[in-house]
Amino acid sequence: MDQFHDTEENTKSKPTTKVGTMGTTKGKEGNEQGSGPRHHVRIRSHRVRMLDIDNLYGGCKHLIDSLRLSGIIPDDDPQSITLEVTQEKVKGYKNEKTEVEVKCV
Repeated sequence: MDQFHDTEENTKSKPTTKVGTMGTTKGKEGNEQGSGPRHHVRIRSHRVRMLDIDNLYGGCKHLIDSLRLSGIIPDDDPQSITLEVTQEKVKGYKNEKTEVEVKCV
């Protein structure tokens, strides 16, 4: 078969987790700015090869923007979220993963 009609399924491109709405991000009535509670975003990268810290944080930009666009966090400014990004060395590529935790504080 040619490359456009290949029926073999690519299992590596499928997400391993499901994303759902975690609740509302709107503030209480009477809050003049309309902001909700602050969210704490923790991103843990488990990697075979460690990154420079600027590359680690820079690599999280699209992920944080996705959290904002999906409504999981209200905004990505310092008044709306606190951000913690860490990395941990693992043995072997099969152990690589990224964990994302969002808490409303």
